[in-house]
Amino acid sequence: MVAAAAVLAAAATIAVLARDEPTAQLQALQADPMAEYTPAGGELVDTDEQGEGTTFGKPVAARYSRVFEVPAGQPERVLADAVAAAEAGGWTIESGREVSLGDLVALGSRGLPTGKAQLALTLFTGVRPVPGGFTAPALRVSLEHLRP
Repeated sequence: MVAAAAVLAAAATIAVLARDEPTAQLQALQADPMAEYTPAGGELVDTDEQGEGTTFGKPVAARYSRVFEVPAGQPERVLADAVAAAEAGGWTIESGREVSLGDLVALGSRGLPTGKAQLALTLFTGVRPVPGGFTAPALRVSLEHLRP
């Protein structure tokens, strides 16, 4: 009985350690230049990541995002600079557009060694509260690996 408990404890420890290792798709996102992008004058206030896998039997894509509070003044310039950095890093960017209540977004895509990925650059302008409770203006740089 003690031996069985020790085996279960070891298996649980291995499972937890395995989840702590970044997955291949998450590593590909983290290696992308936009995962390291910092807007001029921006202060990093949040980072979120998730490796690919399944939740309740449904496939879940790898994702990596960072949120920066940015200086007030010219929010369009902050987004334009982020778009320029993305294009320089190999992303194909659609034109930026206003989505809701003054927030601005630009979407892009590119191939990574592990498959296709999507980039979303979202500038929260302050017309509404920023998700997560951050101070506007704020820029979220979000990379997501697309499922095949």
